Amino acid sequence: MAIQKIGIPRGLMIYRDGILWKSFFENLGYQSVVSEKSDRQILDEGIQLAIDETCLPFKVYLGHVKELIGKCDAVFVPRMGGFESKERMCTRYQSLPDLVENIFKGTQLQILTVSYDWYDHTKEEKVYMELGLCLGKTKKEVKKAYNLAKKEQESWFKSQEKKQGKILEGTKTKILLAGHPYVLHDGYMGGEIAEILKRMGHEVLYTDYVNRENALKRSYHFSKVMPWIINREMTGAIMLLKDKVDGIVLISAYPCGPDALVNDMLIRKINGIPVLQLTLDAQEGTAGVETRIESFIDIIQYQKAGGYGN
Repeated sequence: MAIQKIGIPRGLMIYRDGILWKSFFENLGYQSVVSEKSDRQILDEGIQLAIDETCLPFKVYLGHVKELIGKCDAVFVPRMGGFESKERMCTRYQSLPDLVENIFKGTQLQILTVSYDWYDHTKEEKVYMELGLCLGKTKKEVKKAYNLAKKEQESWFKSQEKKQGKILEGTKTKILLAGHPYVLHDGYMGGEIAEILKRMGHEVLYTDYVNRENALKRSYHFSKVMPWIINREMTGAIMLLKDKVDGIVLISAYPCGPDALVNDMLIRKINGIPVLQLTLDAQEGTAGVETRIESFIDIIQYQKAGGYGN
């Protein structure tokens, strides 16, 4: 079957590399089909497909994969191990295409993938070149498509960095949302938390909208042995912004192993600024979160007014 439409599940690393993926396929002449925004129905579909111990973002992701069946000719599911030994991805990303293939065995799902692993010293451009060639495109076409897509992604991230810079210059209460991009920006997870804060009249900043290179470099002051690149980017961003914001909300999705370790270290090491830790699960979602956020903001405003001996 000839591929014309390529599906991209609106979950996991789409919130980090989705612009690259969508632009790459469209530059090669394909139609990109992104699944709908997360909601309770998509989560429930994922819950039915996953084992109980699976983390909330992966359950949501499976729901997005199912939502794309019948709407495209193939679904893009990348295998992402990481590029450096100290900057790896969670093991679930290293096995993602295999997991998806097994879970959807017996369906008409066709998977497209790329694979890069730190132990092979694979470069991003190389794996996308291989993917484009496998799709029957010429080397020249693929290289042009990748370069344009990479440029578009970098331009978008720079625009987000610039917006956050302007927010930091303002006088409103500024809250830094810290976590994995697919938790912070998913409509059913961190997206609702951001909306609560905005309705209260506060400014929201994100750890993944900080310059990645600077965040990675700063993360080594926090830990020299932490192996997960997303947690490195998050902790580095916190270190860079903690003195410029009024409060930090650590958002994690149950049961994330890397977050369980890293967030505990962050809570112990971050001093002089209020920190709220929120853990979202498949049963409760963001239920009860608004009350906790209101109490957290009260603490911030009390401190700003000179409370607690300030």
